Amino acid sequence: MICYGIDPGPTSSAIVGVDKSYAITLHDHLDNLEMEALLTDLGNPTDLLAIEWLQSYGMVVGQDIFLTCRAVGRFEKCWSFQGGIYLYARPTIRSHILGGVVGKKRGAVRQALMLRFGGTKKGQPLHGIVRHQWDACAASVYHLDGARLGAEDWARIG
Repeated sequence: MICYGIDPGPTSSAIVGVDKSYAITLHDHLDNLEMEALLTDLGNPTDLLAIEWLQSYGMVVGQDIFLTCRAVGRFEKCWSFQGGIYLYARPTIRSHILGGVVGKKRGAVRQALMLRFGGTKKGQPLHGIVRHQWDACAASVYHLDGARLGAEDWARIG
């Protein structure tokens, strides 16, 4: 079983696959059309999709937010195994990965994942993970942690 985490964006998105032993099986940053093609061909019935979902903060939003929402819907449609799609709010993922401490630092998730799993140098567990892939990795880890606790949909949206 592999949990594929996605950090969606308006034009491109990041994906990271993490297996039950928390080993990285895939990491990439693709144009959204390429991501749709990948999701159509990827996985098997035991695999899951954990997508970082957008959350309203009561502020005016721009076109990018709507394009990102559209991308998430298209990704869901491309995933062949409809029972295995989970949407998680970014603040919930961050809070879990950071141990309940919600900081404003952009690199906090990256740092927490590196402390937990190891470094990013060649031969280390997180080698090759960059930029938005950190948030995709966090979505996968968040889901797998919940499954390990016995609650696969512990913070599922939708």
